[in-house]
Amino acid sequence: MMHVLLVFISVVLLGFPAEYLKAQDYIDFIKKGDEYYREFNSFRALKEYEKAYKIAPDNYEVLLRLTRVYNDVGEDIQGIWFDDKKKVTTEVAKKYFEKATWFASLLHNRFPDKAEPYFLLALSYGHLALFKGGREKVKLAKDIEQNCLKAIELDPNFIPAYIALGVYYREVAGLNWFLKSFARSLTNGSLNGTYRDSERVLLKALELNPSIIRTHFELAKTYKALGKEDKVIYHLKKVLELPIVDHQDKVIKSEAGSNLNRLLAKKYKKVE
Repeated sequence: MMHVLLVFISVVLLGFPAEYLKAQDYIDFIKKGDEYYREFNSFRALKEYEKAYKIAPDNYEVLLRLTRVYNDVGEDIQGIWFDDKKKVTTEVAKKYFEKATWFASLLHNRFPDKAEPYFLLALSYGHLALFKGGREKVKLAKDIEQNCLKAIELDPNFIPAYIALGVYYREVAGLNWFLKSFARSLTNGSLNGTYRDSERVLLKALELNPSIIRTHFELAKTYKALGKEDKVIYHLKKVLELPIVDHQDKVIKSEAGSNLNRLLAKKYKKVE
């Protein structure tokens, strides 16, 4: 009996633990990464998720977090603006977006039945498109729309896909006639999007959750393009009122505040 017990103990201690501890290790790295992520420390979170990936490279939760955080680090470096004319690109951010795109493709190929991979692929393509020109940018643009729509098809309540699609439609609507004609010639006329389309899908995102800062910020930008100043002011005020829940919210609030002050000063000057 003692011999059997010793054999059982040795199996538990020497045989079973290898896989168990391996699984436990990657879960621990995910948990640690999640702690950093909740603190908006995307870079530290990335380091933990990379450790988890080395142990469990095929795990959905690992790939999901790694793709998301590569985008987040790139966004933190790149910055965000209310006036897109001020937008600049950096090679450092590009490297993170390229990694995000690679992992997004991997995630999408391995888990084609989930909404998140399609959204993350669209998001990564959108970031990478900033660094591309001509034909390649147009191809990426079309992929952005298709992946957003697929994410929404799989999960009609997936808010990030609506926000990304709203930004996409606004970007397409803002192209000058030459670029739009060029783009349509490369996509057989299928590259479409209006400011009204942008408004429509962003309002859907707002309907699903009215407390997301990014939705109000993007709506304000769309209403600016539509010349609806009162609605711009309304949504910028909402940005300032809502609590921070995302890594970019603090920067968005700063952008919203400075642009709101400028708009209000201009409006009051007109009244005088």
